[in-house]
Amino acid sequence: MLRISRHTFTSLSSYSRMLVFFLCVHALNVHAQAREQWVTEFGTKVIFIQSTSLPMVDVAVDFVAGAAFDPDGKEGLSRLTMRLLDTGTRQYDEHAIAERLATTGSQMGGRFDLDRAGITLRSLSYDEPLGQSVDLLADILSNPIFPQEVLDREINASLVSLRESNTRPASIASRALHQTLFGEHPYRSTGEGSELTLQLLTRDDLVGFHSRFYRASNAVITIVGDLNEVQAREIAQQVSGNLPQGSLDRERLAANAPSAEAKELIIPHEATQAHIRIGMVGIRRGDPDHLPLALANQILGGGGMTSILYDELREKRGMTYGVGSYFSPLKDPGPFVIAFQTRKDQAWEALEVTLTILSDFIRNGPDLEQVDRAKKYLIGAFALNVDSNGELLDYYAAIGFYDLPIDYIDSFSRRVKAVTLDQVKDAVSRRMSLDKTVRIIVGPEKRPNEPNG
Repeated sequence: MLRISRHTFTSLSSYSRMLVFFLCVHALNVHAQAREQWVTEFGTKVIFIQSTSLPMVDVAVDFVAGAAFDPDGKEGLSRLTMRLLDTGTRQYDEHAIAERLATTGSQMGGRFDLDRAGITLRSLSYDEPLGQSVDLLADILSNPIFPQEVLDREINASLVSLRESNTRPASIASRALHQTLFGEHPYRSTGEGSELTLQLLTRDDLVGFHSRFYRASNAVITIVGDLNEVQAREIAQQVSGNLPQGSLDRERLAANAPSAEAKELIIPHEATQAHIRIGMVGIRRGDPDHLPLALANQILGGGGMTSILYDELREKRGMTYGVGSYFSPLKDPGPFVIAFQTRKDQAWEALEVTLTILSDFIRNGPDLEQVDRAKKYLIGAFALNVDSNGELLDYYAAIGFYDLPIDYIDSFSRRVKAVTLDQVKDAVSRRMSLDKTVRIIVGPEKRPNEPNG
């Protein structure tokens, strides 16, 4: 997360007290009254959703600047650039930024993943706090100075965090899965970098990365809240107009193919539990098989205590306290992952049971009753997840960033209901394969009966 979140409510002005009041007292009942999208004259894509249930405005500015865009030998650069945006501009140092946020009662946060890096702003919709908040947002995005003393501090903090992460078996397993599964594809990165690459990063690296990736045509702006289209266009124009210009094309990932063969990696660790990850390359955002596979995953391992994996591994065999699976669709196909922990002495048995379950599921698929239950859950859960401005912001930000249809939310329930059992089985049989799985086992030193050396 972007460090900006640390500034939230260091003191409470009158605007702050109003914002807390609206957040804590009002029951959210969001009604989107207008929905528009356009491209600014500077090449920035914009989506605007009018929602008048609360006097608030939420803004997200996302850039094609995630961990997958780290240059070779400079892993960790993209994440560090995003984290330091709020630590000083030509006009304000980090303390002045914190004070201005507190004065207006606004909140800033950040998000960062393999594809994107961005900042979110939440403000009251009244002219004074909103205007000041948007001015600050535009300044932070356009004029960061990346002070050397702050950079040194953050690199040291990142090194401490990385060293601690390198001792945790879950982090080790996740990192190894990405590196093994994606090979030379940019998704091999976790964004953390290594001790070597972090120590080699310079202020010039951050300035150069910002200049290239934090430009107008590489950005998507999403605005949700209590304002009209004219006001939304003014905000989008101000933010995009102040950004660096440059190329009119969005950045694209290097097209290196990920792994397409089964691999197994054993990483000894002193932990009492074995941490197991089973992964394969999955789907991209907007993939036509997305909904059939989302339903399949809900049945297989995404449904918690109602899933096949939970029933077989936890309830019937007592091999784990919990097991889950998920698809992580990205700009390019992201990972499909099954994850669980078990005792070291039963790691291999649990792994083989899981692979057998997965093989049977790929071969036979679910039944009609399972698909119907999964449909009801996805439709109900989706409705609960779009009942606030912030949640609408997250969904529409993804819609804009990944170029999905703007009616994606409105049509979701209808599209889920339309998925047939045959479509689920077909997608599973085509898109999932035991021959392409990567298995990561953190804990045991070797397989049973495997010779030493």
